[in-house]
Amino acid sequence: MRRHTVVQFACGLALLGALGATAALSGCGGASQSSGNTAGNGAGNTQASAGTPASTPGTPSTPAAKKMLLVELDGVTYSALSAGIAGGKLPNLAKLTVAPAYSGGVNGTLSQQPNLDTPGWATVLTGTWADRHQINSDAPNQASHSSTVFQMLKSAGAGTLGAAVDSSGLAALLTPDQNAGNLDTLVNCASVDACVTQNSVNLIDNGYSLVVAQYHSAQDAALNDGLSSANYASTLAQLDIALGTLVAETAKRSNENWLVVVTSSHGLNAAGGTDGLPLPAESTSFIALNQAPNARLGNTTAPTTMAALYTRASIADITPTLLAYKGAVPDPTTYALDGGEFIGATPVSQLLGATGSDNASLVLTWTAPATGAISVLRNGTLIASLPAGTATYTDSQLGLTTTGVYSFNYTVVAGTAPLATITQVVYVQPPPPPPPPPPLATTLTTGLSSYYPFGALPPVDRLAASTMAPWAADANGGSLVADPFGGKGLQIDTHTVDSNGFDGYKLTQTNDVTTHAQFTIGFWFYTSCANVTGNGTPVFSNKNYYSGGNAGIAIGLFPGSGASCNIRFNLGDGSTRNDINSLNVSANKWTYLALTIDTAAKKINAYIFDPVLGEQKVLGQALSVNIAKLPGLGVFGLNEDGTGQYYMNACKDTPPYTVGQCAATPPDVQAFSDLALWTRIVTEAELQSIFGSGQPLSTLTH
Repeated sequence: MRRHTVVQFACGLALLGALGATAALSGCGGASQSSGNTAGNGAGNTQASAGTPASTPGTPSTPAAKKMLLVELDGVTYSALSAGIAGGKLPNLAKLTVAPAYSGGVNGTLSQQPNLDTPGWATVLTGTWADRHQINSDAPNQASHSSTVFQMLKSAGAGTLGAAVDSSGLAALLTPDQNAGNLDTLVNCASVDACVTQNSVNLIDNGYSLVVAQYHSAQDAALNDGLSSANYASTLAQLDIALGTLVAETAKRSNENWLVVVTSSHGLNAAGGTDGLPLPAESTSFIALNQAPNARLGNTTAPTTMAALYTRASIADITPTLLAYKGAVPDPTTYALDGGEFIGATPVSQLLGATGSDNASLVLTWTAPATGAISVLRNGTLIASLPAGTATYTDSQLGLTTTGVYSFNYTVVAGTAPLATITQVVYVQPPPPPPPPPPLATTLTTGLSSYYPFGALPPVDRLAASTMAPWAADANGGSLVADPFGGKGLQIDTHTVDSNGFDGYKLTQTNDVTTHAQFTIGFWFYTSCANVTGNGTPVFSNKNYYSGGNAGIAIGLFPGSGASCNIRFNLGDGSTRNDINSLNVSANKWTYLALTIDTAAKKINAYIFDPVLGEQKVLGQALSVNIAKLPGLGVFGLNEDGTGQYYMNACKDTPPYTVGQCAATPPDVQAFSDLALWTRIVTEAELQSIFGSGQPLSTLTH
């Protein structure tokens, strides 16, 4: 194992060049240790490693060696930098291309992290946000969960790598890399800028491939004296001189092409403090470089909103840029960096993911460069190849089957330039599909006496056992309206009336079901509930409905509550009544009404099947009226009673009659569909099949 002499220096000594095979690095604030591959003490103390000697001028055919200098100026804000350059006070920074960049990740996404020193350092040196590197505060003894630029460059055989840092916290963060042999030299300068400059010059002179120089003095000056203080301005000028020293040293190197990148780990608030908040001032950093950038650094205007800031480069782009410069960018199948290079090929930017509306897919969006076919990879597997310029992709093949939160690593490549992000989908397992509707009971054709499927005017009984027509001989008052099956029902408007007061429709049977020992009346019904008063409005009745005690059967409509109205079933024989008043129908919904009467068992059942209110029923009410009176007037009225003149009679008027003579009983508009009469008791299960199947009886009767 090659070893070198341990040399200690005081601050301010002249810089030493290569001493044979021994490199001397000054600690300035801490001991400096120089050793080939010998590890330090693991506590972030200074350690100097020898690099390769200065290059010998090569022949014209020898390509220049690519070297990199990363300078971090913590506390230098983009606004102060821009003002200093414009005022001629920062001449060395003025020689670079300078553009704003964001820190802190993207608010509201997995990448969001506090605008603090340690998370920012971790992002600069790993190319990832805290959802990957797992550093979310300035607490001590944290370790990065992402590979650093040192580890990736060392794995790629990129040469010797070193860092001279002002902050002990950053030195501690980099100690694991030092101990693992990824970082050949780590110098903890303990807040002495001259130490950072002196040791960085020595690293450059000793042929290091990557030199990281971190200064923290500007952030200290801003915190102590404010951004507008003379001390802050003087500190920026001193840092500009230090940068000039480092860049000038790289220029002395023979046959080497140096990429110089300058940045800050985060912005500052208006008072010059570090509060970690996700606000524009705190989130605005900068990137400056000495080589021509791609479109990622094309806009130098200072953003004023977070949305505008997110269209720029970020501090996560620095590590991918360094890797790209050395040809060490990970393959897209293993790419786990949240940034993309800002030299060379332009990658996609603003790569974001959002849960799809189905909670089982993920919608990716990005800003595409002008050229380069698009490849989309999920967890290292290619899932889509898209034309150049494509800016979105929906991944609907996630294969999620269990409720939970899932994270996926997506890499989108434009040409050969990748960009990755971790996106999350919250998958809520959909409820099981509703059971299929029950089939229409085939037994419903048994005992069917009359059946009106409607669909055309005049209405025709499919069984030819009855007739239906308007009460008024000179006016129809009926029209066709959409029924619950996609066909046509009968709409009856009692605003159409003749001078004798006749309106509505009448149903006349050749074999009246009410004369049978058992019978059922059932039909689909639609009402707005708008013209209902306390006097009641007939729906289907074979009696003189003006007085409920009259002989016969009546189904009537009365006021309800909310978006519903009350349906009442009434039987009378002139002296005795049976009433069922507790059932309701929703306004503007097709509902199914049914009444069954068993004269032998003396029982009445009433049903309403409503899409909002559900099934309502009264079962087994004792039949107390004289069954011989149930045929009433022998004719059923629809939107009328058995007289055909209910609205005139309720107004206590006589012919000649004009519609709407009294507000107490206004005319109404009602609709009917699939009206049927049976000479038996239709069971509850059969009625449930009518409502649940959504099929007309015509599907059983051909």
